[in-house]
Amino acid sequence: MNYQTNLRGGLGMHVYILTDMEGVSLVTKWEQVQQGHPFYAKYQPVLTAEVNAAIEGAFAAGATRVVVNDGHGSADYNLLWDRLDPRAELERPDSASNIFPGMDETFHAMLMIGYHSMEGTPNAVMPHTQSHTNVLYYEINGRKIGEIGQMALIAGGYGVPVAYVSGDAAAVAEARQFLGEDLPATIVKQGHANGGATSLHPNEAAKRIRRDVEAALALSRRDSFVIPGPYEVKCAFKSKALADERAGQPGVERIDELTTSRTVTSVKAILT
Repeated sequence: MNYQTNLRGGLGMHVYILTDMEGVSLVTKWEQVQQGHPFYAKYQPVLTAEVNAAIEGAFAAGATRVVVNDGHGSADYNLLWDRLDPRAELERPDSASNIFPGMDETFHAMLMIGYHSMEGTPNAVMPHTQSHTNVLYYEINGRKIGEIGQMALIAGGYGVPVAYVSGDAAAVAEARQFLGEDLPATIVKQGHANGGATSLHPNEAAKRIRRDVEAALALSRRDSFVIPGPYEVKCAFKSKALADERAGQPGVERIDELTTSRTVTSVKAILT
């Protein structure tokens, strides 16, 4: 069954777009994605243009509903909502236990725009897992996993597959390790060993995202990403003080000086 079959069958095509900011074109520094920093406002239009391109591609492929989740961690919206395609609905995560407040089983696909690879990835642009200052690695049932895998796993709990990813080359490679080598994607920049990048011009990045999203949604429906529960969640921190703080929470076990573990039964609780 493919997305167009769902559409012709009268169900419509519902597409959920999850956004981040580190993986959009041009961005290479933390100051460029931090609200309140003078550089930040220069890159909001880049993020908004790439998300608009994904929205346009989704509707061109036959979507009847598109929900955009402004998922980059911040105190307020990162997207310039007044420039966003008005056909899309817009939301932000409610909490770590409710990342996708508007998602349910009616969605046919999730697209991930502006994503980055996990902490420690070489030749990557701003690789991190949750917090670049706090976390060394995150592990679920013995497998190291970054934010791409985490978000795909939570979406999989609703039966929603990831159909497409955009970001730097390292992020796309990581997504394909978890979600299949044939995962449709757009590489908007190539990271350097020193943290810099060679980037597409933002106009070209948006052009390719629009094209690639439409093509991705014309393909057969992908399988959702599932890891059977329960979920043993290990987190290694960058300092003993951070591990001490986590170890003081209910249900958390101390593994070593920097590492804690807890077990949850719901995939929605892997980030709490």
